[in-house]
Amino acid sequence: MLTIFYPEIAQMVLQYPAGIRGFQIPGEAVPSLIVKMLQQYLLTAKMNQGFKVYIVPLDVAGIQTIGLMTAFFEDAESPLTVWTPLSNDATSKSIIATLLGSQLKVHLFDEHDRELLGYEATVHISPEAKRTLNDAKLYDLAHDVVHELAEAATIWFATRTEQHDAEAIAIKFDKPIFPEETVIMDMNPERYSFHGGQGFNRSVLVKTEPGYFQEIDIILLLQRVLSVDQIYHAPKRVYDGEEIADIIVITDDICLLIQAKDSQNTEEILKNTLERKRSRAVKQLKGGIAQAKGAIGYLERIQPLRMLIDDKEIEIDLGRRQILSLIVVREFFTDSYSEYSEHLFGLFKKIDLPCIALDYAELHNWTSFCEDVDEFSRAYFEVFNFALEHGEYPRLRFGMRDLYRKDGSFKFDER
Repeated sequence: MLTIFYPEIAQMVLQYPAGIRGFQIPGEAVPSLIVKMLQQYLLTAKMNQGFKVYIVPLDVAGIQTIGLMTAFFEDAESPLTVWTPLSNDATSKSIIATLLGSQLKVHLFDEHDRELLGYEATVHISPEAKRTLNDAKLYDLAHDVVHELAEAATIWFATRTEQHDAEAIAIKFDKPIFPEETVIMDMNPERYSFHGGQGFNRSVLVKTEPGYFQEIDIILLLQRVLSVDQIYHAPKRVYDGEEIADIIVITDDICLLIQAKDSQNTEEILKNTLERKRSRAVKQLKGGIAQAKGAIGYLERIQPLRMLIDDKEIEIDLGRRQILSLIVVREFFTDSYSEYSEHLFGLFKKIDLPCIALDYAELHNWTSFCEDVDEFSRAYFEVFNFALEHGEYPRLRFGMRDLYRKDGSFKFDER
């Protein structure tokens, strides 16, 4: 495993929140490709024993160039995709060099840098695709241009033809580097010292039961912008022992109630039709809304807030803290936000408090690009206030300028 034998290389290439990265391990005969994605992407790659990389031709703002759309096919109708803009830098050039080889090793990591899969693989690339990669003009890209390129690439991919599918670079797995049913035990007690934490965590790729695993992963995401002592997992009501919320965050300024709605991460779930996935997203949102109403009702009745954690009662005077609700579902669809918004506005009318919903991938982006809890709160209210003004919740986009802190330093030099 890369993380065991080459931890310094793994740390270097895993700095970015998600995507593909090419690199060469000293002394290795073939290059390596890191795929860092959400776990459903990784399971899709395992299910198909590979994935595809599309070379996307682009003509935007006077720039004629290419980018890469990596596709993980749950089904032909709605593959999971990740867009990689190519610029005139060493990272892009290393990706191209890796794809031009005939053999490579693929190391697949989830969003928490857990190496869950690894394969020796073969690259199936046409002579035309090789020429395109070799002859591509790469440019230094600005923030706004990157957004335009991403939009153009999304349109191109949505209107691609069967010929484009046939011409895509195919990465085919030949054999595993280590067993595919890997279980990762994280024994770092600091990561699991939040209120209600067990001091360790067990991670697997295939999850037959939703709930607990997603809640812990959400807590790990939140630790990028919060301290562990601000996070309460599965707090219970004092009078009947039922959960108030899946997660409660309490800072000096806010009390954030989080409802987590997930599905099993299994091949059967991945193979569901697009219609069923859309229906599941709405169902999960409705379930989260019902739980959010109950949580707000409890906070209104029990003041100061009293809750049970590990059978011990905790009392906190919320004082002037702002009460916020967040619902996290497995997956949202960008063309269905009007429907999601209708349900969320229904919740807002009943609780008269700010409320938003994100899918898990959005939360991953927010906690990656927001430097601290203040930036996270600003993002929260940017979405909520936009919804109040325009009648529909937006989906935030992050770009090149979001890679840098206020002092100009690169956010992902260190994890």
